[in-house]
Amino acid sequence: MLWKFRVLFNVPIEIGSIVKYIDSRSKDRRGVGEVCGIIGAGENTKYEIYILTKRLQPRMTSDDKYITRKIHSKYCKHIDINKTIVNKKDFELGDIVCYKFLTIKKYGVITGFVHPDGLDTTSYYCGYNGTDLIECVQIDKNNLTRCRDEQSNIKRFTSHKKRLKICEVDLWNEKGANII
Repeated sequence: MLWKFRVLFNVPIEIGSIVKYIDSRSKDRRGVGEVCGIIGAGENTKYEIYILTKRLQPRMTSDDKYITRKIHSKYCKHIDINKTIVNKKDFELGDIVCYKFLTIKKYGVITGFVHPDGLDTTSYYCGYNGTDLIECVQIDKNNLTRCRDEQSNIKRFTSHKKRLKICEVDLWNEKGANII
């Protein structure tokens, strides 16, 4: 699980509430979502929820539609998002990372995951699984632009999680965007 939350027991779930859920089809699929609809009443209540990422932003499909699921009420728990701890070790597409190895230090944006044996990876839809290699596009530390080589191709690098660290970006710095 990506988060640790404080569960609210005596607060009823309404539209707009943030819930943590377990998918009834497979117990391994867990996540967090925002309730956007309530279907049924009593024991047969189901919640239609928007799936949220680890940054608590709504997940969207490639054609800009929200990803929704219908989850039975017994698999949902109302949570307090003000008491959230995000796990910094979980890599996600779009994260800015720092690569360190011996004296080499590079910055990049995660663009994909590659299985070391060339098999299909589950990291895209289940979250980073820890065994995949992480593919990145190299960026400049000062202005966050992509680095290019002599033939004006974008520089890329692949690394294991041991050599990567997730960085934070200060967008409101006086000199422009800067990696902290």
